[in-house]
Amino acid sequence: MTYLLEAQGIYKSYGAVPVLQDVSLAIRPGEVVSLIGENGAGKSTLAKILAGVTRQNAGTLTMRGAEVSFSHPREALDSGIGMVHQELNLAENLTVTENLLLGREPRRGGLLDRATMRQEAKRALAQLNIALNPDTLVAKLSTAQRQMVEIARALSFNAQLLIFDEPTSSLSEEDGRLLLKVIMTLKAQGVAILYVSHRLPEVQRISDRIVALRDGRNSGTAVPPNISRNTLIQMIVGREITDIYGYEARPLGEEALKLTSLQATPWHTPCSFSVRAGEIVGIAGLVGSGRSELLNGIFGAAPAVTGSVSIKGSTTCISSPAEAWLSGIALVPESRKEQGLILDASIRENIILSDQTKKSLLALRDEDEERKHTASLITSLHIKCRGPEHICRDLSGGNQQKVVMAKCLHTKPAVLLLDEPTRGVDVGARREIYSLLFTLARAGMAVLFVSSELEEVLGIADRVLVMSDGEIKGEISRESLSEHAIMSLASSHSQVAA
Repeated sequence: MTYLLEAQGIYKSYGAVPVLQDVSLAIRPGEVVSLIGENGAGKSTLAKILAGVTRQNAGTLTMRGAEVSFSHPREALDSGIGMVHQELNLAENLTVTENLLLGREPRRGGLLDRATMRQEAKRALAQLNIALNPDTLVAKLSTAQRQMVEIARALSFNAQLLIFDEPTSSLSEEDGRLLLKVIMTLKAQGVAILYVSHRLPEVQRISDRIVALRDGRNSGTAVPPNISRNTLIQMIVGREITDIYGYEARPLGEEALKLTSLQATPWHTPCSFSVRAGEIVGIAGLVGSGRSELLNGIFGAAPAVTGSVSIKGSTTCISSPAEAWLSGIALVPESRKEQGLILDASIRENIILSDQTKKSLLALRDEDEERKHTASLITSLHIKCRGPEHICRDLSGGNQQKVVMAKCLHTKPAVLLLDEPTRGVDVGARREIYSLLFTLARAGMAVLFVSSELEEVLGIADRVLVMSDGEIKGEISRESLSEHAIMSLASSHSQVAA
């Protein structure tokens, strides 16, 4: 069968830094090809070249045997290539229909032909076999529904190839399964899929072929189902990693964090629990169970309704993040780009932000000392960058996450809160983050984290609290941990302890 798209000898650099070197990739109609690799391996750059977002410095692209060149995403769309970005590009103040036809609205007598627009929107949505009202404002849609609108928009251009960049990183497990089902539907219709993801179980499940990149070069191709996860990891990082978690038991100290009848929001049930120094406690539960809101209540990002927080035996009133920093609590938020970083600032400038609550506005800054300290954190957290002045927007997702963690660790907190600590992070960087958490725990830091990935919870937690409907339904010890035990509590309506 003739290839729909071929990329050959692709080279791309930013300044003197090469991002892609002699990369090749091909995909047939109705084929799902997954692109894997570490953060910074060049996956997103290759995807953007194929979608016309950026141009290669060298190499060729051919569609059905004819050479093509894109200088704008619209040119790629007109050639049959659409891309669903990790950060969705929709106008929230417009309806589904208006977003689908934005910039190419049919007109009659000089006015918008809304009847035709709505008919075209319904046709595009029907191709995905999903029930979505075309008159709904995008602002009222869930993340998963917005992704469907992005997909439908590309299909309305008669896209023959759809590129997905980390499509399930912000989705619940249920929504993720729905998206994968839609991808299989598109495949059956003859649409080619390029699937960029760090989630290896998904990749193994849906792929016809898997292409790996490492350090901007092709590092291997695999054909499921006769391919193990360990082999994929070796293709990604260049070495075998049999256990990415590296769990290790450690002695625990005194109570570092204690909640007493803390009610995070009006719809939460007051909860009481503690985390000891050196302990790593996970909070599990389904999306919407109230896990993130609980962390925000502890941190003062959304002040709790009632109850108290104690740090190392000292009860404190935390009504803002600044007070949390001063009390010895740090938070790695769920969205690093929206809540954790100033993307257009340097690594150094982001890291010292956490220090400002502890300093007078009149205090003089020593930028040389700041650079020295930032360089030390860069080394200890293995942040891949050009140095302390590297702008955060230009870092890979995994390295951005490490900068957020460096900002938190800069203040030497007693308690570290983490909300989805490895979302959108590759397997190599995940292993480094897990190793760091165990190192911090051995040094006496208390760690409380939220994760939607049950495997991650099982892999690193000493103890797990399970939430449902804003209530902690039960606690599971390390010895009793299993996916079944967690899901039984997550879907329960009565409090149980394991």
